[in-house]
Amino acid sequence: MARIVIVDDDELLCQIVARTLEPAGHVVVAVRDGDDALESLWENGPDLAILDCALPGKTGLTILREIRQSAMFTSLPVLILTARRSEWHAKMAITAGANEYLRKPFEPAVLVGTVNRLIAGAATTFDARMLDDARVAELRIALGERQADILLAMMERDIAERTRVIVGALEAGDTETAVMQAHSLRGASDGIGAIALGRLCLEIEREGQRDGTRIAACASATVKAIALARVASRDQAATSSA
Repeated sequence: MARIVIVDDDELLCQIVARTLEPAGHVVVAVRDGDDALESLWENGPDLAILDCALPGKTGLTILREIRQSAMFTSLPVLILTARRSEWHAKMAITAGANEYLRKPFEPAVLVGTVNRLIAGAATTFDARMLDDARVAELRIALGERQADILLAMMERDIAERTRVIVGALEAGDTETAVMQAHSLRGASDGIGAIALGRLCLEIEREGQRDGTRIAACASATVKAIALARVASRDQAATSSA
């Protein structure tokens, strides 16, 4: 079963997509306004997003570009489902980061087949990186070396502390606390590009797991990756100033 967010202002179309995909075991969440899309993606943590091109608020391609800029959604499969029929529009969407481009009206079997293929493909290309180097580099450019280093040091401590709380809550059967802390940690993980840790937090939010072993190990590896990134940055700065 996959969780799918569709962003389309056509209520009837959203209902048709839901009726088409739900018998295949998928959960479909509809969003009608482009400005609400990223918030819904964040809240739902979907396995796939379906975007229309023409939307109130942000356009589908604007949302798509923002998705690809987020460490958490870099590898999220995105299907563009639109009435635009030109090859130029299709090329624009693929260039912006869409995985597939499907035109309305669609054949139900084609939609189901496309969605299942994209989800299966994403499962085999899971990104298990502890830290997204590109995201860390962006932070250093945006904040400056000193402020970025301070932020990363704070994240080392925050990850360790929140993970301790999550593991303790899971062991005690306190699912509510575990889910709340995992949600907060997922946001922080996305901010610094801690991809694998963010994915495990999402699993806890969705499934309310009782075993904290995996997230404890991942958090420890993530903290080590952050520490190494900080050392590498300091060494680079020292070499550049020499």
